[in-house]
This record gives sequence, C-alpha cells and structure tokens, in this order.
Amino acid sequence: MIICKTKGIMKILVNIVVSFFSLSFFTFIMAHIMPGDPLYAMFGESAEKISSVQKTRIIENMGLNKPLLYQYKDWLVNFFHGNLGISFKYNLPVKDVLMKALGNTLFLGIITIITIMIFSLLLGFLCALNEGSILDKILVKLGTFFYCVPGFWLALVLVLIFSVKAGWLPSSGIYEMGNEGDLMDRVRHTILPWLVVFLGHLGYYSNFVRDKVIEELKEDYLVTAKAKGVPKHRILFNHLLRNVMASYITLIAISVNHLLSGSLVIESIFSYPGVGKYIFEAAKYHDYTLLMGGN
Repeated sequence: MIICKTKGIMKILVNIVVSFFSLSFFTFIMAHIMPGDPLYAMFGESAEKISSVQKTRIIENMGLNKPLLYQYKDWLVNFFHGNLGISFKYNLPVKDVLMKALGNTLFLGIITIITIMIFSLLLGFLCALNEGSILDKILVKLGTFFYCVPGFWLALVLVLIFSVKAGWLPSSGIYEMGNEGDLMDRVRHTILPWLVVFLGHLGYYSNFVRDKVIEELKEDYLVTAKAKGVPKHRILFNHLLRNVMASYITLIAISVNHLLSGSLVIESIFSYPGVGKYIFEAAKYHDYTLLMGGN
C-alpha cells in the first residue's frame, strides 16, 4: 500500500517537473523568436534614435546576444535562486511588478469565485426542482449561450451598453484619477470585468449542480425519505445539499486555476492592472523577463 502511494506521489512530481520545464522552455523560445525589438520596451519610440553601436552594447549587457539555449539556462539558474530578472519596460524587478498586480487579480478572482459558487448553487437547485419547466429551459439555454460566447465579444457589448451608451460604469482602469484608495470607486471599476467572467462561467457550474441534483433526486434514499413523510426542507438541507456539495466543492477546487485564467484574459481588455494586463503588455513590448515571470 505504501509503495503504491509512493509511486503515485512520484508520478505526480515527475509530471509537475516535466510540465514546468516543457512550458517554460516553449514560452521562452516563442517569446524570443517573435518579431519585434525588446529595446522598444525599454526606450519606447526613442529606440529608433539609438545608434547601432549602442544597440549592440545594450543587447550584450542584457545577454540577448547569446544563443537561446544559453539564455534559457541563465534564466533557469536565476529562477531557482528566486531572481526573475528586471522588467525591460518598467525597469523594476519582475517580482515587484507582479506582486503589485497579484493583489488586484486576487481581488477580482476571489469575488468572481465566491459569487459563481453562490449563484450557481441557487440556479442549479432552482432548475432541478423545476425540471422541464419554462424557467428551467430558459435558464439552461441562457447559461449555455453565455458559456459559448467569446469573452472579448461579451466585454465589448457590455462596455458599449453600460459605459458608452448609459455612462453608468467605467470601461477601464481600477480607480478614477484622484480617487485612489476609494473602495466604492474600485468596486465600480471591477463590476464589468467581474460580470464578463461571471456570466461566462455561471452556466457551466449551475448546469453541473442541476444535473447532480436531478441525479440525486432519483436515488433510493431520497425516494424512501419522501415515502416516510420526511419534511421537504430536511430532505433538501440534510441529505440533498450535503451530497451535492461534496462533488461541487471538488469541481470548484480543481477549477480555481481555470477561473483565475479567465480573469487574466479579461484584465487586458479592461486595462485592469492585474497580472493578465502585465502579461499582455510583456508580450506586446517583448519584455521577455516579465513575460516569463508572469507565466
């Protein structure tokens, strides 16, 4: 038994190591072979005024003249020493840039996960307990629709409606200028990015709850409880909810990374200063060190 568990743990560790080296190497190579000049990340338009001699010296100092395999080896050594390098664009340690953005990403991600958990449970139970009704059919179709709609398209539609036409909500950033630290202003800026991720994932999780509840309702123990005249609220909370939650919590736990990844994509669209926005800018401006650190 112990040997089997040890083999299982070793297999997981090997998979983690292989995945890390494969993904980091692929990202590193793709970042470097993309067309573009990393000097633009450092100097902007002024890079055009730099002489070829100065460019050569700067590239040598940055180590970008070495073969890619040597550069990757240097990056790995620095990574395992806790050094992610200096961002070309921001001229700051990558660790500092990402730590500043991580709080914003977690703020958006945690709110999204909590609200999805609450509303998907409510909608899932509502649909299951009214299986086959018009309400059930409408909610299932709406959930499927929003799940299939591309996030960037939904983001543009919501900006057009709530920012451009109605003027109710800001379309980008995290604070209005001069309102830094204002919690209500931050909430207003978070609503649209949150809504895109929320609507895009709500249908999937509520359908999972719906199907699980319908499946549980057909189990013998619930049929027996109903036959014995057990009150409906006791069946719902003492038996049904408890059994559904076990599977649901497991699904949410393994989906946290997916939900946060969805937030990263939306951040770049709304110029929300989280990790996703910085990764997008790193790819755009060929800031290799920031791109690798963010991934």
